[in-house]
Amino acid sequence: MSAQDRPQPWRDADVHIPATGYVPQYTPPAWYQQRPQDAEPPIPWHSVAPQPVEPGCHVCGARPVAHAEIRAHTGLLFFGWSSSIGEPLCRQCGISLVRTMTTQTLCRGWWGLLSLLFHTPVALGENAAAYRKYRALPPPTPVPGRRPLHPGKPVLRRPLAYVALVPLVWAIVLISSIALR
Repeated sequence: MSAQDRPQPWRDADVHIPATGYVPQYTPPAWYQQRPQDAEPPIPWHSVAPQPVEPGCHVCGARPVAHAEIRAHTGLLFFGWSSSIGEPLCRQCGISLVRTMTTQTLCRGWWGLLSLLFHTPVALGENAAAYRKYRALPPPTPVPGRRPLHPGKPVLRRPLAYVALVPLVWAIVLISSIALR
């Protein structure tokens, strides 16, 4: 049996056969062609751009999120350093990180002259603005398998926040001793 005598299934299918010049034509089904008079024509699949997906919370993946800069500052006698988080966060994770980093700043941020005058007040102000931004968000929609951060106690109920009173008392004593001389 020669190659021409064997059955060739592609000859029976609707395919382009160069020797014959046959080109298959596609006719859409009737249900696709019938549409209401006021409907717009269907959009071809290749012309629809994918919609951008809003990123979820950096910690737990929940939505909606807000973008705010949360700062913590540690001041030392002659220098200091700051850390910040600027990722998108949901309400619960954002409030938790604001509380944690504000408490760290209140505890460790006042121990240098430049930190006392500039860096710590700026960090506390930015954290207050971030807190207001996260509080304005609705409760997050959780993502299965991921848990948000626990918000913990408010800042004024954490003992480390009151370490900030030490430099304040020191400044009052210093100013009053200078004033009494």
